[in-house]
Amino acid sequence: MSNSNETDTFGVDLESGIAAFDSKNFSMAYQLLAPLAAQGNAESLWRLGMMQMNGLGMVENQPLAFENFMKAASQDHVFAHHMIGVAYMTGEGVDKDTDKAIEWFEKAAEFKIPGPMYALGMLYEDGKDVEQDLEKAQQWFDRASEVNTP
Repeated sequence: MSNSNETDTFGVDLESGIAAFDSKNFSMAYQLLAPLAAQGNAESLWRLGMMQMNGLGMVENQPLAFENFMKAASQDHVFAHHMIGVAYMTGEGVDKDTDKAIEWFEKAAEFKIPGPMYALGMLYEDGKDVEQDLEKAQQWFDRASEVNTP
């Protein structure tokens, strides 16, 4: 049984960590979020992954970032799904795999966020790594603009 003091500290650290991340104070964000990520907190795992993927306040570690995105996604973290799609699309931290990228973007799209919908639209429009399908591309662009308009 954990006492409420621990829970309060957890909440304060998470809020402070997110604030530090948002104000680009990445070393402070890391100090606050890393222990929470180690305890499996999805938001902390995702933000840690973002810092590791992009070398924010630390040396890039894309494979570790990918692992953290996977852990966050296993808890249904919306943006983690999107970032796994990005990683598979670009081959950052994991072997490039367009089919898996599409799979993860489709999962992320179910959360009704526009990012993965635009990504899918662009993949089908480009037709470089997947067979070009302008109709499918347009459907994804339309869905993205629908969720984007309040």
